[in-house]
Amino acid sequence: MSVLAVVTAIGMNASILDSVQVDARLGYALGGTIPTHMGNEIRGINSFNPGFNFSVAGEATLPLDHHWSLHSGLRLELGSMDIDSRVKNYDIEVVRGDESLKGIFNGNVRIITTQRRITLPIQAAYTLNDQWRFRGGFFMGWLTNRRFWGWAYDGYLREGTPIGAKIDMGTEPGDRGDFDFDANMRHMQWGLDVGADWQFNHRWGAFAELTYGLNGLFKSDFHAVQTLRPMYGTLGIIYRIK
Repeated sequence: MSVLAVVTAIGMNASILDSVQVDARLGYALGGTIPTHMGNEIRGINSFNPGFNFSVAGEATLPLDHHWSLHSGLRLELGSMDIDSRVKNYDIEVVRGDESLKGIFNGNVRIITTQRRITLPIQAAYTLNDQWRFRGGFFMGWLTNRRFWGWAYDGYLREGTPIGAKIDMGTEPGDRGDFDFDANMRHMQWGLDVGADWQFNHRWGAFAELTYGLNGLFKSDFHAVQTLRPMYGTLGIIYRIK
């Protein structure tokens, strides 16, 4: 009887594995690390460069019935952003020369960030027909490389409060206010992930994905800049391996 049970279990597992679909995916992302709200502090965008943002992934889909399935895998995602903004009453901490300064800044702020993340998506998928599948769920990601730096320039800082001592900021290194917040960034990110797949033949397809981080980019005890979250929209191609 036990032998029969083992043989039956092996047969069931083999049947489940046979039904799993395996894909390789390559995508290009548009978006960046954005504030939770665009307050009055941000008065305008001088320039924005989304950088070279792409993802490569191996993902699998396990059917549960005719329409529903589970979708997961592993992704390597590279993200970057270079944004130059005009700000007013912007709360920030900077370093100028050997001097650390904290207060309210009016002028221009440039922020550059790069991230490399290994991501595990866990999604429920609904197959509409042979061509279309829609997915939704959440992701967990681990930053293996993280950078966040920039400078405040061409303006002035009110030290401590909006009526504190006025400190002029120039445009050149040593005259502007620099910051480097790499060590204050979280390693772990998590959030929501929704997407759609279009399979246009047996092997090839295309996909669209929207990712929104629910936890901030920085650790909870860090307040030098406002809360920022990753938000990306990705377009890419699918190659059906199995």
